Amino acid sequence: MPEIDLTDITLRAKNGDTAAAGEIYEQCHQDIYWYLFYRVGNSQTAEDLTAEVFLRMLRGLPNYQPQGKPVEAWLFQIARNLAIDHYRSDHHNVSIEVEENQLVESEVLHKKVENSLTGEKLRLALDHLSADQRDVIILRFVLGMPIAEAARTINRSQDAVKALQRRGLLALRDLLISWEVSYA
Repeated sequence: MPEIDLTDITLRAKNGDTAAAGEIYEQCHQDIYWYLFYRVGNSQTAEDLTAEVFLRMLRGLPNYQPQGKPVEAWLFQIARNLAIDHYRSDHHNVSIEVEENQLVESEVLHKKVENSLTGEKLRLALDHLSADQRDVIILRFVLGMPIAEAARTINRSQDAVKALQRRGLLALRDLLISWEVSYA
């Protein structure tokens, strides 16, 4: 997520400053893309959905009410809803496209999975988690969000995020162990 505070920039964008809206895009688009990529498993679909997130941002900015949450949380909520809609649509393509050597950048997960997982296997493993667990794992370990920010993003308490993270990591571990046993 952005290293800078987007509060003032968001206010300017809300008041029609297109350069400020562009700055929000520049600061957030990469994290939104990776979040969507790990949700849908297809780079082209993730790009399309990322574009849709920012189109909806532009349409919704005049009516945006932060309610104590940063604009990033709003963007992730839009992205999450689009990913859910994508899965619900009749046009959902179940094929998986992953670029070669696509691995999670997080040091914590990277060390645990670098010898046994390709990006495709991680994507498949994430699909076995609940939607909330998957969101927390992506936000925390792929995007490197702190617990408090992840909690604001998915509108849950910090304790709930910690519990979802713990259960998600345990489920991933158990799944990976079962995959290793079945391929041994």
